[in-house]
Amino acid sequence: MKLTLPLFALGCAITTSAIAGPVELQQNYSYVSVGYQYSLFSEYLPTDINSSYDNMSGYYARASINPVDQFFLEGRYDDVSRDRLGFSHSLVGLGYYMPVGKNSSVYALLGAEKLTAEMDLFSNASLSYSDTAFTAEIGAKFNLMKRWTAEPAIRVATFDEPLYELRLDNQIHLTEAWSIEANIAHRAMDLGTSQLGELPVLKEMNFRLGARYQFNISQLKDN
Repeated sequence: MKLTLPLFALGCAITTSAIAGPVELQQNYSYVSVGYQYSLFSEYLPTDINSSYDNMSGYYARASINPVDQFFLEGRYDDVSRDRLGFSHSLVGLGYYMPVGKNSSVYALLGAEKLTAEMDLFSNASLSYSDTAFTAEIGAKFNLMKRWTAEPAIRVATFDEPLYELRLDNQIHLTEAWSIEANIAHRAMDLGTSQLGELPVLKEMNFRLGARYQFNISQLKDN
């Protein structure tokens, strides 16, 4: 039952793409997007006194700009929380893409990621942990149907214990500029060891539903 709403939203978005009319799709690396995120973890996490849950919710935001040739700059942020506990990921990177035929492209991205965990305490105090790491990603964009673009990717971040991410983003195009996003991602982070011994690998499945606006920067310059 925990996955019913996110999976239903994803299924509806993909079904919409199958019945929609034609639209000209482009491999566009200039856009902004924002939406809702639901995260399901492999472990129950202490979210409050005498409370623990394996799920959180929040939002995500993403922006990319292709200022010259096939290079692009990208920033990402997501934040989920429950009760007193919250997690956030922020990323900034420089990428390069290469068209592959008319309906697809591949890309590589290098950058930095910051991971933050925070627990609110009483009397306006909090405990927080943050770390930064180098990150690398390879991915692709495929125009699979008249209104559906799939964006698979794999990413690794070199924290003290590495983080791995597998992602499948989906754009359901409404117009040439606007689209619905229905995304799913899997993250895994080895928490290492503590005084009590080996800690578990923390796994996260997150589901995202949002909107994307894409634009052509060369047309903006002409205007």
